[in-house]
Amino acid sequence: MSEDPKIVSQKTIFKAKLFEVKELKIERAGKQVVHHTAQRHPTVSVFPLSDDYELYLVSQYRYMLGKRTIEAMAGFVNKGEAPLAAAKRELEEETGLTASHWDELTEIELAASVFKAESTLFLAKGLIQGVQKQDEGEDIVVNKIKLDDVVNKVLRGEINHSATVIGILFLDKLRREGKL
Repeated sequence: MSEDPKIVSQKTIFKAKLFEVKELKIERAGKQVVHHTAQRHPTVSVFPLSDDYELYLVSQYRYMLGKRTIEAMAGFVNKGEAPLAAAKRELEEETGLTASHWDELTEIELAASVFKAESTLFLAKGLIQGVQKQDEGEDIVVNKIKLDDVVNKVLRGEINHSATVIGILFLDKLRREGKL
């Protein structure tokens, strides 16, 4: 088994509001190599589920992809904010919903080589409808879809946002095990 590479130095070479790009000098097998990474600030994804196993998902146009997507409501964790607090804030802003019961489903790494992106996934239940408070420029449509139908959309490739797929399949497994 070979020895793990060692990070000799790292520096930020570009910083934006939601991510930064770093240059790392890595020593591997006695040689130094330069590696660049982009690190996105941590996010949360929220899966609001009704008592009738209907999942609230959002649809929005994603400029980077050039299309409208269906995905879990999600957002960035502000500096100093706990992931659960961010999840509650994002749920209310994007859908107008609040929830009386919250469970952390899992923490995931969305990427791990050039891009580093971590997200915490939450289940929200005991839902109460309020008023949406979208950020300026957001065009979010809320969809309420039966969990079985959502799972089929994942399996057909109609929903392919990674955190959303993981969360939906996680919920489906919990339901099949009688834990939801």
